[in-house]
Amino acid sequence: MSSHRTLLSAALLALLVSGCGNSEEAASEALAEQALEASTGAEVDIENEDGVHRVTAQTEQGELVHSSGENVPLPDGFPTDITLPGDYQVMSVMTMGPATSVVLRSPEPASEIFSQMRSGQSGAGWKETMSMQGADGSMLGFEKDGRSLLVNLRDDLDGQSVVSLSLQAAN
Repeated sequence: MSSHRTLLSAALLALLVSGCGNSEEAASEALAEQALEASTGAEVDIENEDGVHRVTAQTEQGELVHSSGENVPLPDGFPTDITLPGDYQVMSVMTMGPATSVVLRSPEPASEIFSQMRSGQSGAGWKETMSMQGADGSMLGFEKDGRSLLVNLRDDLDGQSVVSLSLQAAN
């Protein structure tokens, strides 16, 4: 199974498990872990704690960790030279090896976040490699010290902005 399908399966199972009570939750987690392990061949661990649903899978490519929920923190060691909106909530974090993906939700307009990201990254020494704006969203790309950052911005149906950050660390 491809890593994208594996991640999607893991994320869906984590969401299903998150709605269960304590004893039901433990049983659901165990069943979900067994199902994922059988379908992917990876060792899988599912945890639900303090509003964070975390799926960890040991794959041939390394450890994949996907966290989602209401209290998801930024990952440990998240670079301080990446501009973030002034007001945001972390919706999900996925890490695998040198790659990190973070999805934020912000009440700030996407157009303002676009301008903030562009000037903030430039001010932090990042080189802009791509810029696109359209009616349905916008995208920015940056590079610095062997790292790359891709920023996708769009409005959601509730009038909030969704900010997707994809960071590839230097090898």
